[in-house]
Amino acid sequence: MLIKNPPVEVAEGLWMLGTNEYPVLLVIDNNEGAVFEGGVGATGPIVKEQLEELGIAADLVKQVIITHAHPDHVMAVPAFREMFPDVKVCASKIAAGTLSIEKAVGFFTKIDGMLTEALIKTDSISEKHRPEPMKEKQIIVDQILNDGDTLMIGQRTFNVLATPGHSDCSLSFHEPASGLLIISDVTGFYIPESGYFWPNYFTGYGATLESIKKLAALDAEILFLSHNAVIKGAEDVKVFFDAAIAATESYHERIITELELGKSPEEIAQQLGIEVHEKTPLLNVEFFQKNCELLVKQSAKYSQSD
Repeated sequence: MLIKNPPVEVAEGLWMLGTNEYPVLLVIDNNEGAVFEGGVGATGPIVKEQLEELGIAADLVKQVIITHAHPDHVMAVPAFREMFPDVKVCASKIAAGTLSIEKAVGFFTKIDGMLTEALIKTDSISEKHRPEPMKEKQIIVDQILNDGDTLMIGQRTFNVLATPGHSDCSLSFHEPASGLLIISDVTGFYIPESGYFWPNYFTGYGATLESIKKLAALDAEILFLSHNAVIKGAEDVKVFFDAAIAATESYHERIITELELGKSPEEIAQQLGIEVHEKTPLLNVEFFQKNCELLVKQSAKYSQSD
C-alpha cells in the first residue's frame, strides 16, 4: 500500500506530516513524540499548521532526528526548535560537523530558497509557508547518534543504523517491534506515480548497494521514505527493495557501458541529468546534471577498484 498526501495517520502513533515532496514522520508514544527528518524550510510552518489541525500539542515533541545533512532534510530544524519547547536535535557526528559550518549552511539556504520558489510555483505550498530567514548560519545538534545506538520515544525502541552511500552521514532507524523502518535517501529518489528510481549514490556505489541490501534484510512492514511516499505492507516493502536494488545496479551498469563505449563523463552526466529533470523538474536541469556527475564519478571509481 502506498500512503501519500499528509497529514495522514500511517499507523497508531505514526503520522506522515509535511508535504508529499518533503515529508516528516511524527512518532508518538506515552505522551511523548519525535519528528524524523528536517525537511525544507517551508516544512516548519506547514507542520505547525498540521499539528494545530490535528490537535497535537507541540510540547509533545521532545526530539528531532536528522537522517543526513543535505539541505532538503535539515532546513526546518530552526523552526522546529522554536515550535517545540526543550526539543533535542539528534544526528550523526559527520552530519553535526557539516551543520556547524557556516559556509555549508549558507549554501543550504540558497538551495532552500530555490526549492521554496519551486514549491510555491507548483502549488505544493503557498506564500504563507515561506520560511523565515535563519538567524544563524548554523544548525546545532544536541545529541550524536552512532551506528548500533538505540533511540527511545516513550516506550518505543529504535535501532540506529549507519547506512552510507548516499552521504557519509546517513542514518536509518528500525523499530523491530512494529516493523517500522525509516531509510532517508538510501534507495534514491523514488517517484511512485511512474515507478521511477533515480539512484543517489553520491558518496559510494558499493556502499549504497550494501546499505540497501542490509535494510532489505530487516523485512520491514512500514517503510518511510524521505520523499513522496510511505510504503505499508511486508510484501509491498519487499517489492520496493527488490526494485531499488535492480534500479541501482542497472544505473551503474549503464554508466560503465557508456564509458566503455567512449562517451565522456560530462556527456553521460548531461544526458542523465536531462532524464531525471524531465521526471521531477523542481530545480533546473543543471542542478541534476551536477549531481549526476557525482554518480558517474562513483560508478567509474567502483569499476576501477574491481
